Amino acid sequence: MNFPKKTTSVLVVGILLLVAVNTQAVGQKPQNVVVSKIQELEFSGSQNSVGIVSPSKVARVGAAVDGRVAEFLVEEGDAVKAGQPVVKLQTAILQFQLQGAKAELELRAAELEELEAGTTKEELDASVANLRAAEAAKKFSDWNFTRIEKLFQGGQVVSETEFQQAQASKKRDEQLYQAAVSSHQINVRGPRKEQITQAKARLNSQLATLKTLEEQLLRHTIVAPFDGYVTIKQSEQGQWVAKGEVVVQIIKLSEVDVIVNVTADHVTKLELGNQVRIDIPFATEGLVFGDVFAIVPAADQQSRTFPVKIRVANEDGRAGPLLKAGMLARVQLPVGPPKKMLMAPKDAVVLNGTRRTVFVVDAATKEVSEVAVELGVSNGEMIEVTGDVQAGQSVVIRGNERLKSGQVIQVVAGQSEVIEQD
Repeated sequence: MNFPKKTTSVLVVGILLLVAVNTQAVGQKPQNVVVSKIQELEFSGSQNSVGIVSPSKVARVGAAVDGRVAEFLVEEGDAVKAGQPVVKLQTAILQFQLQGAKAELELRAAELEELEAGTTKEELDASVANLRAAEAAKKFSDWNFTRIEKLFQGGQVVSETEFQQAQASKKRDEQLYQAAVSSHQINVRGPRKEQITQAKARLNSQLATLKTLEEQLLRHTIVAPFDGYVTIKQSEQGQWVAKGEVVVQIIKLSEVDVIVNVTADHVTKLELGNQVRIDIPFATEGLVFGDVFAIVPAADQQSRTFPVKIRVANEDGRAGPLLKAGMLARVQLPVGPPKKMLMAPKDAVVLNGTRRTVFVVDAATKEVSEVAVELGVSNGEMIEVTGDVQAGQSVVIRGNERLKSGQVIQVVAGQSEVIEQD
């Protein structure tokens, strides 16, 4: 049979490609992996329940003082850090008061420093000079009074007035001399302890005033109490807010609580710390696990169910936290009757969109087969699997990210890390 020339060329190219693929497959080295076995164990069965994702913390942050909003620094949906300012109130009057208080504090500090330093050399020199001048004036007054007194008593030409003036000058200069002596003694001794104590008290009082104003200033800035996200704004720039009025709501989503309402017959089977598997549609395709964090011992009056909180670590995605408040979650609670189930290591599960699979190793050929499984309860590092699997089968737990069905593997015993394929 004669083929057209174009058809012949296509057949040749196809044969060459087939040969190349077969040659590559033959020369491909086995993938090095780590394996573990599926085990049949007895655990409590699972009960599928619906819960709601809630923030682990919710803070309705209010104003500590009355004031007008000068700046609103965040918008709804913004991420904030603990201590980050979110709202600032007007503080012009406080700023002026604070400046005055700082100046007064400097004055009080200078007064105390002056007292503690004591008398300077210059002050002592001036005190000595003043004392010597007073002593000289006293000596002259004494000599002059003695002279005039002798003349007056001898009947010589000295009037009564001159005698009285000399006597008054003598007394005045004696008093001035005594004052100079006392002043010099004070300068030599320095300030009394009582004066220093009083100066310290004035300084501490002013320091307290300054700290009070600084605290008032801090209260005019509203800050985030923890890392989280702004969900509600209840004020705007220019609006007056009263003390205690809520201005913003912040929620913590670095970890969330899935709240499930559990009936009385099931809640008694739960314990704090129980590990729970959670499916959250539209949020993440990965496996999500949490621990029973709180079991509220008071039932809802209408439903007669008990709220159970399951704490889950959250992750950030392109649109913020993957798990958002208000999302619905399906929870596998370990509250069913004990039963035997097939348990595989969590690391054996491969996520393919909404499909969950494991790679089962053929003991004879060392080839792997990808098997779809359904997941159930989890316990530590093990998780329940149902599907075309059996107890005792080996499944790949390291190196399964790039495996394909029919691929030959090389089991690496005793290794926790994957040995990359050459």
